[in-house]
Amino acid sequence: MNTITTFAGNLTEDPELRFTNGGTPVANLRVAVNRRVKQNDEWVDATPTFHSVKVWGAQGENLVESLVRGDRVLVHGQVETDSWTDKETGENRYKDVVVVSDRYGEIATSLKFATARAEKNRGGKTTNPGAPAPADNVTQLGPRPTEPPF
Repeated sequence: MNTITTFAGNLTEDPELRFTNGGTPVANLRVAVNRRVKQNDEWVDATPTFHSVKVWGAQGENLVESLVRGDRVLVHGQVETDSWTDKETGENRYKDVVVVSDRYGEIATSLKFATARAEKNRGGKTTNPGAPAPADNVTQLGPRPTEPPF
């Protein structure tokens, strides 16, 4: 069963951009979600939750170029489980990760406490110098409109 989640929180550190062996960009980040709850007649901070997030493709590259530690983000993605074998103990380890990809999900800056100006990324190219160049005859989504609505 696929679980879809949406939440808002703050980046706990600058996002880190890596590339797969095939040249696909992926940004890794952690998001802290702070909640306030009402106890008696007073609002108090609840225990924060932390989410690991992977943002694939151009969204990941745009994220790394745009946001830094402390920025508030909105995350909409699919919860998946990463698994690996611990090198020291040999035990299997598991971690839930929210995945944002071209197939599903989005990540955006929150405007609740800040302002932002969007800048269109018209290149669509990865910044990985080792990545294969896109074919010249491939059209992404057709011509881009020049008048609103975009």
